[in-house]
Amino acid sequence: MVQTRAKATQLAENSHAGYSHHDTPTKVRVLSACQYLDAKGIKGQKASVFRDAGVSKARGWEILRQGRERRRIGVDTPHTETRGRPALISPEDLRRLERIIEDCDVEGRSISWEALAYESGLDVSWRTVKRAMGTLNYHKCIACRKGWVNKATAANRKQYAELMLSRYPHQQDWHHVRFSDEVHIGLGPQGKLRIIRKPGQRYCHNCIQHSDDPTEQDKNKIHAWAAVGYRFKSDLIFYDISSNTNGKMTQRAYIDQILNPVEDRDSGHGTSDHNIVRSWKEANSLTSYLNCASSPDLTPIENTWSPMKQYVGKYNHWDVEATKELAVEGWDSVRQKYINNQVLSMPRRLQDVIDADGAMTGW
Repeated sequence: MVQTRAKATQLAENSHAGYSHHDTPTKVRVLSACQYLDAKGIKGQKASVFRDAGVSKARGWEILRQGRERRRIGVDTPHTETRGRPALISPEDLRRLERIIEDCDVEGRSISWEALAYESGLDVSWRTVKRAMGTLNYHKCIACRKGWVNKATAANRKQYAELMLSRYPHQQDWHHVRFSDEVHIGLGPQGKLRIIRKPGQRYCHNCIQHSDDPTEQDKNKIHAWAAVGYRFKSDLIFYDISSNTNGKMTQRAYIDQILNPVEDRDSGHGTSDHNIVRSWKEANSLTSYLNCASSPDLTPIENTWSPMKQYVGKYNHWDVEATKELAVEGWDSVRQKYINNQVLSMPRRLQDVIDADGAMTGW
């Protein structure tokens, strides 16, 4: 192949270059080692870094100079980012958006992305706001719904929380407490079903969920009882009340299965002054107190039912024995560490009720 005079001159110059070109990994090793020395305040050791990396002093210092000037090297660089399109939302704008959200209550947080952009004074699309807030892990979701509490119940809840927090203000005060409750598990899928179908099968007979008779729904349930505490979890005990269909425990059945030092003010737990349950407790020297009425957020065992029900819901369970077997497996899968954390949250739960003036909390 014929070479021009200019090409021959270029090849000759490159063949007698004064230094060798170092690859990027070598430059990164030099930069990282020298940054570490600077961070530790070690002086006079950069020559050793150059020698270990196989570069001359002149090239080593040149690598450091270029590294300081390159924008993508180091977070404390004085240079301004000029690559790419300028950001539509600056870090200051993003912090302003976050302050707006954090200052809102639950109704205010239902604001749309478009309205949020308008409130912050930004002339950007809602998608831009959504992406920017997503970098801070903000997203739209369904709000946690809790039941309504009337004024009388709210006042009782607050008074109860203040009393219990004064008696048991520390986490270790709850180590000796046991919480118990009943749970009712329906046979088959519950609630609105998420089915598998093809387009056009919306009104197919096999794709329509029919509502059952409420009395029949109560009959198709199994009933169980359990107790939990700090470093404690009882077995799941199944019971059957022949006198009713909703699984409401009678006092006689409760005596036979009692292991409950914390009551949830259910009538079967013996809340009146004169009943066989209270007499049984006194005869067996069982110290107990009543939990506040209409306060599932003050009973940690309510939180432990959810993992068990989620486990049962993952499998088909149309008969009683299969449902009981799944319930036991689900209950065994509830970790003791999770239960301990729920019990240790009691001081925080009580304080949250006080701060909310007796309203239902997120627990």
